[in-house]
Amino acid sequence: MSQLSAKGSKGATPAEVVLQPQLKSCLVNLPSSLVSVLVNANTVAQNVVVELSFRQPAPPADKTNGTSQIRSIYLGWTGMQSQTRLAPIVSRNGIQGTRGSAARQDQDIATVEVDSTLARVLGISDGMKVGVNLHIDPPQAHTVNIEPLTPTDWDIIELHARFLETNFLSQVRALPNPAFSASQSQRHPLTLHLTPTSSANILVTTLSPAPPSTQPFVKISPDAEVIVAPKTRQPRSSDRSTRSVASTSRKSVGGRSTASTVRHPATRDEAPARPPLFLRGVDRAIAAEYFDEEDANDNDKGLRIWIDNDHLLSKSLKGVTWVAVSIVRPASLEEPIDPQKQAMDAEKPASKIVARLCAWNDAPDSQHAALSSLLCAAMASSGLVGGIVRIEAAPTQLPRTTSALKKESKEKEVIVKNLRVFPFGTALSNGLKFGGESAAEKEAASRKLKSIFGDSQDGSGLLEGPLTDGMILPAEADKGKDHAWPGGILRFDPSPSSTEEHPLKKPADWLMGSERKLTIEVQPEIAKPSDLTRGTPGHEIPRSPTEMVGIETLTAELQSHLLHSSSILLTGGLGSGKTSLTHLLANRLRKEHLFNVTYFSCRTLVTDETRVSTIKEKLQKIFGAGAWGARLGGRSLVVLDDIDKLCPVETELQVGNDNGRSRQVSELLCSIARQYCSRDTGVVLLATAQAKESVNNVVIGGHVVRDILTLKAPNKDGRRKVLELLVGQRDVQQQPKHSRSQSDGAAWMGGSESGDQTNGAQGFEVDPSIDFLDVAGQTDGYMPGDLTSLVSRAQNEALIRSVSEDAEDSRVSLTREDFTAALKGFTPASLRGVTLQTSTTTWSSIGGLQETRQILLETLQYPTTYAPIFAQCPLRLRSGLLLYGYPGCGKTLLASAVAGECGLNFISVKGPEILNKYIGASEKSVRDLFDRAEAARPCVLFFDEFDSIAPKRGHDSTGVTDRVVNQLLTQMDGAEGLSGVYVLAATSRPDLIDPALLRPGRLDKSLLCDMPNTEDRLDILRAVTGQLKIESSILDSSNESQSLHEIARQTQGYSGADLQAVMYNAHLEAIHDVLGPTEDLGNSNDKSSSSSRSKSKYRDFTYFRYGDETLGKSTTSKPTPASLAERASISAKLASMEQARKRSKAGSSATATNGVSEKEEAGSQEPVISWRHIVKSLEQTRPSISKADQRRLSGIYREFVVGRNGEMADGEAGTEIGGRSTLM
Repeated sequence: MSQLSAKGSKGATPAEVVLQPQLKSCLVNLPSSLVSVLVNANTVAQNVVVELSFRQPAPPADKTNGTSQIRSIYLGWTGMQSQTRLAPIVSRNGIQGTRGSAARQDQDIATVEVDSTLARVLGISDGMKVGVNLHIDPPQAHTVNIEPLTPTDWDIIELHARFLETNFLSQVRALPNPAFSASQSQRHPLTLHLTPTSSANILVTTLSPAPPSTQPFVKISPDAEVIVAPKTRQPRSSDRSTRSVASTSRKSVGGRSTASTVRHPATRDEAPARPPLFLRGVDRAIAAEYFDEEDANDNDKGLRIWIDNDHLLSKSLKGVTWVAVSIVRPASLEEPIDPQKQAMDAEKPASKIVARLCAWNDAPDSQHAALSSLLCAAMASSGLVGGIVRIEAAPTQLPRTTSALKKESKEKEVIVKNLRVFPFGTALSNGLKFGGESAAEKEAASRKLKSIFGDSQDGSGLLEGPLTDGMILPAEADKGKDHAWPGGILRFDPSPSSTEEHPLKKPADWLMGSERKLTIEVQPEIAKPSDLTRGTPGHEIPRSPTEMVGIETLTAELQSHLLHSSSILLTGGLGSGKTSLTHLLANRLRKEHLFNVTYFSCRTLVTDETRVSTIKEKLQKIFGAGAWGARLGGRSLVVLDDIDKLCPVETELQVGNDNGRSRQVSELLCSIARQYCSRDTGVVLLATAQAKESVNNVVIGGHVVRDILTLKAPNKDGRRKVLELLVGQRDVQQQPKHSRSQSDGAAWMGGSESGDQTNGAQGFEVDPSIDFLDVAGQTDGYMPGDLTSLVSRAQNEALIRSVSEDAEDSRVSLTREDFTAALKGFTPASLRGVTLQTSTTTWSSIGGLQETRQILLETLQYPTTYAPIFAQCPLRLRSGLLLYGYPGCGKTLLASAVAGECGLNFISVKGPEILNKYIGASEKSVRDLFDRAEAARPCVLFFDEFDSIAPKRGHDSTGVTDRVVNQLLTQMDGAEGLSGVYVLAATSRPDLIDPALLRPGRLDKSLLCDMPNTEDRLDILRAVTGQLKIESSILDSSNESQSLHEIARQTQGYSGADLQAVMYNAHLEAIHDVLGPTEDLGNSNDKSSSSSRSKSKYRDFTYFRYGDETLGKSTTSKPTPASLAERASISAKLASMEQARKRSKAGSSATATNGVSEKEEAGSQEPVISWRHIVKSLEQTRPSISKADQRRLSGIYREFVVGRNGEMADGEAGTEIGGRSTLM
């Protein structure tokens, strides 16, 4: 082995250390002077060991020798050159020279670049002066035994063992000799970079072959074997029993230089330290079923903790009455803290709270511990279920004076003189404010605090029990009392000092409040500490969920699946109650089976700005929190509400970022769920979505959920139960809001609303005459959320009515009229955004077609009106009808009447509207139509011109209609079938429709709308003339020559549309008779004025000032080219308007008289249809269907009904169903 340097063989080269985070190894970059020497000697980088020597300051505790010592470390060379650093122009001795002189090279400072992580471990800082020595060809070690520096380093090495095996030689080249006899300080650690963000420190224990003790380092051989010894976390050693009494007592008191209190025997201080106990914590209020309320030991009062009897006899807690309780919170699951906020925290709460230890006789198992509600609130963990609680024997409480301590004290000084309370600041402060400036205000605030936390007959008040320095006084500690308290922190005055900085190592300083007479000083308000404002990964759920009725079977099934660790996807429409059901299940599992619940609404992550990495981090925290809550034998429920918003289905016919992002997030969710949700971990997933089809197929097919349950819309009886429940709940909960005699709100401390409210005393009273079953019958298709809005609207209507009536009674009555008014204009959530057709057509406006109308009533109206009767029918009801017949015979009119008469929602679709030239778009239109109908059920889906979208398959050369027919067949008679959706189709060519659609289960029955006979035509004429004004003699059935019977007799071969045209043309003839002379004059004036307008250069308009005595006086500047007839008509209209305005100003009697005269005058001008008008209309109107077309269509319909035998005529193309044809 040889040694080289830039200035000689023995002297070290001076250099400065530069820290480089990019190196990530135990190798260094050398200055250019040394690199040139190595290059000239043709030295390989792998054979160089770099020795860095520097002066290490002496530790402060070493007072015997204040001088520093020389320390050497041994590293490898990267083969690269470091950057030079310019020397300063001005030094301690003055100006050295300019940087541009010839001596610039001498002014450059040589640098050694070292990895920053390694330098921090070795105690090297940036800019430190070191000496550099190079060692060439040092001895090699073929077997290296290393040991992690700490147990944490061992965990990291064990996690990345394969990476370490591959990359160890690329990071480490020089090894310090552990047997070097110069000094133990030469045994410096080495740093291994295992990931870009994590590193581990190691120590070399032994080398083989063993180098001599005079050799401080060796080089690792390229084929060396590296053996890693484990470094596990060892329990506290028992050698503490050999320590002195004074040292042990100092540790227990928290680092004070005094001994422990003399009340406890010295033998307890000399006993070995008790190891802490870790159990799964549960709030006593939630685990109430596991306690006996009659037992005084089980009362939820004061600061208490209950554990199993077996632990009371263990080494940790045997003979212990008071314990220090702390909650272990993993830092990886908590929200990050803003450093500025943390620095601004004036007071930090204590991490340990002293509580009384009690026995839990009915504990579910030995792994659970119950914390009193007050203790959970004092630790900012109200409603705790799951998580790890650290329990250890509490140290001795603080004595009264310093004379009780084991130290020489001449004076008896009181250790704790006062209790200081720091209230948390609130945005709104009413009444008395805590922390007032004057002494009177502080005294009043102190009395209020004593009344809140100290007044108790059984001595269970918070201030009468154990008080811990830094303990939180929870907000609203006692809701039964008339006080409000925003919360605060309790501090001892003066505060006990402690040298421990770690919160878990610092002992709890406490005392018994009932044994001390300490005054309470209320300090000014402070901001809530950041430890209390940090939220959990999930969202809060209500402690008392909404009661739900009518879904007991579904709730029991869901609970059974979740108890057996089977993840579930719950689907249901908008407003169906999915979120309320998850809250109900979460609270039930939490109370009955001690489930830890993490609820998260996925809507909060549905933004374009949210990155996928953020979503991944959030999901890992959510599932990680669930896994942490299920530790120590517990179980956990993770609820992802609205998962279809986070992982929507991939949209067809669209390729872009939305589909890619949805698939990426879905795959991410699947991988995380598979990692955490299993029977071993105890974590189960409950997700909600509007439908199975709205969730990405990756989630559905990725075995994330094992079953899919649907929350359907309630039936009629279910809606009745929901309405009765809503009215009953609101009668109790909202009575203070709706009372007209309600007093104003309460102050923050001085007073509150009276809690003694009688049920219904100032709320809504339900009229006994209300039949909620009748109201439920009018809310078909309503979800529970819609019924909630309906009840709210009805209560608003009742309030408006009661205010307008000025009733003296303070009660507000809820009547049937209020629900009727609330239903008007109300649109349920499922129908918002759905286009529904409305029609004024009724059965009375349709003539003839009696048999067809009766079948429509049986199919569409009866199942809805008489639902209980049809519910007993074991067979599937008819849900599809085909209306076929001659054009103009009332097929579409019948469908319009269905919308107005049957009380069903109506969606009308014209045949060509759903056809699209893009592949798959037409089928998607069909699916969307049925989805709309499902959302609007009970609903009638009417297809007009059905033959244009559902022709025989194989007829279309493009194949578009074939795919549409296939989609219709799937939708109309799929595996699930249609429920509450009726399909009504109309066509004039039923032979062109694909026969598969006419089979039972799809379009079950075909109804013929035939040409009307004489009786039908008479019925049609009566229906049409009911809307017109006609002479009474024509309506008289005794007058046979000039009556509707004569019209029906003369219109043989007319369809219903033709008969309507006859009467409308007759009505136009009557109008012409009324307007005939004026129209002729207008025609002549139009002819004369058209020629004058063409010659005039002015625009065709006139202007004057309305209200002048003589029209045209104000328009003297230019002549107006308007015709005299137009001016005359305008003048007449203006005169009538002027007269109307004058009449409106007259008295009421004159107004009434004028109104009668106007009505008579208007009636005299109303057109009346006479017989001559009808005769003239009959002369001008002809049938729309010729005789030949009637014969042809009659043959088609006859063949459609009775001639479907499959035979074909000789020599001619087949005209039967299935033959190729063209549209008429």
